[in-house]
Amino acid sequence: MKRLALSITCTALLGLTLTACGDSGSDTPASAGSAPAASSGSSSAASKRAAFPKGDAGAKSLMEALRAADGPETVKTLQPTAADYAAVFTDDLAGKAESFYKTKLWNGQKVDMGVSAAQTDLKVFQATSEDIRKWTKAVERDFPGGYKQLGPHLKPGLTVYRWKYTEPGEDSGRAYEGLVYVNDHWIWVPKAWEILEQ
Repeated sequence: MKRLALSITCTALLGLTLTACGDSGSDTPASAGSAPAASSGSSSAASKRAAFPKGDAGAKSLMEALRAADGPETVKTLQPTAADYAAVFTDDLAGKAESFYKTKLWNGQKVDMGVSAAQTDLKVFQATSEDIRKWTKAVERDFPGGYKQLGPHLKPGLTVYRWKYTEPGEDSGRAYEGLVYVNDHWIWVPKAWEILEQ
């Protein structure tokens, strides 16, 4: 509950709140102008996706890439397809999730993670969809409380990642969650419990 109380509203261009998850810093991606029109960059997006394999090492590499100078381009590769939503969420939520994110996150705006140069440390947390459903002590400690309500709507066999960019020696910083590997690529579905409130 404490984590949820610290949620911060994202910029108007992004329109999606990403939770601070108990951190004191602002933990929302910054939007800066419109994304460039779709071009022949689809092959570039495919190669970017292939650069981050399944598992912890691939997740960490992706998280590092998201805060790099071309991070907004990497973010674009995380947009789910209808099949991806169906692979993450139960049938009652998959279609709602697609509509929700098309207006709130994947709406053509450029998404910047907004990480400062001083936030050089990366802290990574993970939980299986089964552990989220059980709401284990580790999940309660490491994930926002909204996941407790979301758990029954997640498909089995998934691993969900949460991560923070912090200054060395600090525990708070920019925190994000909702990174999942499905259908041979990574997707991003942050703060998905908000779909249940629609």
